Amino acid sequence: MARPSAAPAGRVSEVPLTIERTGAQLRLPKAAELLAARIRGQIVRGELKEGDRLPSEIELMERFGVSRPTLREAIRVLEMESLLRMRRGSHGGALVTAPDPQVAARAVGVLLQLRRVSLRDIHEARMMIEPTAARKIAESAETRPVLERLRERNEAARANVRDFREFPHCSWSFHKALVEGTRNETLTVLWQTIADIIELQLASRYSRPMQPGEAEEQVRQNARSVRANDRLLELLESHDTAAEAYWISHLTAVGDMLLGPDADTVVDLPD
Repeated sequence: MARPSAAPAGRVSEVPLTIERTGAQLRLPKAAELLAARIRGQIVRGELKEGDRLPSEIELMERFGVSRPTLREAIRVLEMESLLRMRRGSHGGALVTAPDPQVAARAVGVLLQLRRVSLRDIHEARMMIEPTAARKIAESAETRPVLERLRERNEAARANVRDFREFPHCSWSFHKALVEGTRNETLTVLWQTIADIIELQLASRYSRPMQPGEAEEQVRQNARSVRANDRLLELLESHDTAAEAYWISHLTAVGDMLLGPDADTVVDLPD
């Protein structure tokens, strides 16, 4: 295999240990966990970039002083984290990939499901992020780039009000651009996880065929959503902090419509 620009180096025994306390006992990390942590660190620091191919199994085993089962276990850990993917064939191997936000959404969704968290609870968390983002943008001295992105995405939604597969993606894209406009990466990642959980939860509703009456009502709801975005854009452009209260009101209405009778049911993500 081709060697990436910055390949992992050093034996696993040289990686600093993080000892976990389990009850009254101490647990030493397994060699596979240490190896996964070493490679993960290089991906996070940008020393290994998306598309880089790791060296061959034999080279990695020699470099880190580990067995083939240990190496493969470490690779599986990183695959589950969407940091590596395996490509088959003569030019295959372990490739560095960008993490998939839906992987995090599913993991968090399972945790919320185990804690018996409702969809309403998740939507309320969303409402704590987006209105704050609207206020922050309204207070900003330079809003042009953010407003341009928001207008572009709202026009895409407007053009797809009758496309029931595409419109939800256009709509979520507008909301994502709103949160991204804060330039706060932590808020953006948290919002993306929340949005992905809601989308996964409602996936079956988007995919089922609609009756004629239902379809026209959905078109009207989509058009109302676009008009609400238009109003938010007006408030943001005039640097009116009333954008925050307006967006709270809008998201409250969205929650009532979007969640419907499922609002208080426990999160149950599709397989």
